Amino acid sequence: MPIVAIVGDSDSGKTLLCEQVVAALVAEGLRVGFVKHAPHGFEPGRPDSDSERVLAAGADPVVVLGRNGVLQLSVGSGEPVDQLSQLLTGLRGDVVLLEGFSRSPWPKVRVCVEGREPREVAGPVLLDVTRGADDRFSDDAVRAVAKVLTEQREAIGPDRATMYADDREVPLRGFAQTVVASTLRGLTDPLRGIEGADHLVVELDRRPPSTG
Repeated sequence: MPIVAIVGDSDSGKTLLCEQVVAALVAEGLRVGFVKHAPHGFEPGRPDSDSERVLAAGADPVVVLGRNGVLQLSVGSGEPVDQLSQLLTGLRGDVVLLEGFSRSPWPKVRVCVEGREPREVAGPVLLDVTRGADDRFSDDAVRAVAKVLTEQREAIGPDRATMYADDREVPLRGFAQTVVASTLRGLTDPLRGIEGADHLVVELDRRPPSTG
């Protein structure tokens, strides 16, 4: 399950692009999960909010993260989710679309503003798009983003990650499996020397540095 972030300045139209892309993907029969980064907090229950708009476009579930908590919206339910781990474990979809999270390692679609330098982001940028003069994204732009997401889905396939603590295998299930596999892919895909490799082995030494 691919995870792709829509990133850009606060007034660039990220939510509008997410709304249009979600509607296009849902029309193709895909189930789209949506997670929005709300660094300044959020006010649940407003029908005109960004999250409600994307929910109405067809994303299910819609997740909002902010300083004052975590909110998950699903069709027919506006109940908040208290534990982020529970929320992520239950997140399902053919594609997961993030709004924001520009410093995350996942692949990005960057929303640019005419006359401004593109926002610097972490991780690979798959596509740059710009909003049109009518304050909407053109059908061609929406199709291009949807194509990038479906190509990511086809290319990624059933990524699997296996974790060992010393010689003991640590079970990874549900969203934990998806996050570990997608994060490792996002971090390693830009590296030289792994072209054509089917299996990658990454070791993490957690021992404190020697002071001797």
